[in-house]
Amino acid sequence: MTEKDYIAQLFRVRRERFGISDDIYWGWFNPDDGSVEWKTWRHADADGMGGFANILRPLGFPCDPLPICNENKVPSWLEIFRASKENPRPAALKQINWKQTYAYSPDSMRMPEVALLTREETIALKEKGKNQKLNYSNLAFSALNRVVAKKLVNGDDPYYWFIGVNIRGATNIRNEQFNQVSGINLPIYPDSDAAHWQQQMRLALKSKSHWATWKLANIGKYIGDGGLSLVYRLSTNSSHFAGSCSVMGDWPLPDERNPEINNNRLLCAAGPGTANYPINSSLVGWNGATTLTLKLHPYICEDQTLIKTLVNAWRDEILRDL
Repeated sequence: MTEKDYIAQLFRVRRERFGISDDIYWGWFNPDDGSVEWKTWRHADADGMGGFANILRPLGFPCDPLPICNENKVPSWLEIFRASKENPRPAALKQINWKQTYAYSPDSMRMPEVALLTREETIALKEKGKNQKLNYSNLAFSALNRVVAKKLVNGDDPYYWFIGVNIRGATNIRNEQFNQVSGINLPIYPDSDAAHWQQQMRLALKSKSHWATWKLANIGKYIGDGGLSLVYRLSTNSSHFAGSCSVMGDWPLPDERNPEINNNRLLCAAGPGTANYPINSSLVGWNGATTLTLKLHPYICEDQTLIKTLVNAWRDEILRDL
């Protein structure tokens, strides 16, 4: 049977029927002047790993094989149900009390902004995580949450972040360009620390929440474009998240065939967003350093200056206790 990318189908339906962009922004960050020449690829065409491989292979980096997860199969609905019952998770309303929202035109979009963790700062962050038995990404994204909550969110109620999860190696999908990333919805408080963030991550993974998300995201296989359109129309007004957090890996992938890196530019990227997921963030490791990329939807962001302010505040919050 011919393989089909049903995640791509979902992105295509949203784009064609609702005008929602699935563009992933990427570029090379120049640390000397902070500039980035942004380019895009569509999420329907490749996820983050597939997209980076397409960028780096023409430059001589083999990127083969792409990283896989530590699972080896897609569980059944029964297995997912059992896991969720054995690992009950706290819930939050799928609503956020933003301090300010703005009217926007369908084609309006803010550009990403980037901050840098140097190689030395990246080592210090990972060492801190190791000492505290915390993943460095949980330290980083909990810092982002505190920064944006203080600036953009009213109240102390919990809300959801969407966290990308690599499922390559478990899906049995042979075409590496097909989307093989799922995600979990993480209930987080405005002041949650990294330990709480990691606790919720582990609980979500134990409950196999990412596999429930994967199966639901592939529902177009059974209901087609029309069914996907109806589901999206019915659900879009009832689900509001802070946004998405993506750990996009450390690049280039280790390989003795890699060419020498003889410049100081760094790879960076940010995923697509909507008014329902208005904050998009990523960590990208490049040659030992890390880029922090942040993009805000105009629904909660009046101008580009706010994004620049927040990405720098994010960096400062990460470095505060290193």
